[in-house]
Amino acid sequence: MKKLLICTVLTILATCILHAQDVKFGIKGGMNMTNMATAKSTPLSEGYNSRIATGWSIFTELQYNPMVSFRFGVDYSGLGGKKGGMQAVPTQRLITEMGNSIGMGVTDDQLAALGALMMSLPPYYYANVDNTAKLGYVMIPVTAQFGWDVGQSPWRVYVDAGPFASFILSGKQLAKGTSNMYSDASGETTLWDVLPLPVQGYVANEFPTISETLGEPAVFGETNTTGEMKSANFGVTGNAGIRYRVNRNYFFLEMGGNYGFFTIQDDDSNGSNRLGAVSMKIGYAVSLF
Repeated sequence: MKKLLICTVLTILATCILHAQDVKFGIKGGMNMTNMATAKSTPLSEGYNSRIATGWSIFTELQYNPMVSFRFGVDYSGLGGKKGGMQAVPTQRLITEMGNSIGMGVTDDQLAALGALMMSLPPYYYANVDNTAKLGYVMIPVTAQFGWDVGQSPWRVYVDAGPFASFILSGKQLAKGTSNMYSDASGETTLWDVLPLPVQGYVANEFPTISETLGEPAVFGETNTTGEMKSANFGVTGNAGIRYRVNRNYFFLEMGGNYGFFTIQDDDSNGSNRLGAVSMKIGYAVSLF
């Protein structure tokens, strides 16, 4: 099926190239100002601000008349968002980390203590840290471009727009700082403080390192979230730019943006977000004709 799809795409592209008046190959790169818009609001999905990330692409531009051309590209786009201060963190990640640290060979008492702990903790906790969601996607845009030459000069202005499909390459939550794990945003009680006394006793006896984790400051770091994200998305993209021609060489500057229609989390029980970005890029293209 994949081979059939690839052959079909290549056949369509080859047909388009044969009927084009001009064919250009190019590269472009620059910066994205990206953010995670809240779709389903929870303390986990709210509060993200913009972050700066890189983006670059290779493309083929097929021109059919002096005004209209089509661009086919393969882009890498850094996306995500950031937030700081007191913020929610999924308790499930903490439970998973604690379970992995225990390993094999636990006793029945230890299993009972861990089970009681899991039942007593809230669905998310709060920590006072700087947190950045770093997401990397490969995007495949297809855009229609409309351009106008500036008199008889080598300058040209243009706009383009069209759909894109994207596929996730990597997802990371990078938290920087040291903080207690608090039961709510007030920061008055730790996770250890809200546990019932019998659970505290069980955990302190069977898992002393866990009791320290829940009651004392912890150093936060990087969490791989790729598996928590949907593998693909679909959206729209567009640009406006200015281009300068030197013989068969083209140099351009463009500003644009993209927006994904679908939420990015595979499980939206803890909230969900959509991705968007505003970009500024410089590029170079060469004409084959």
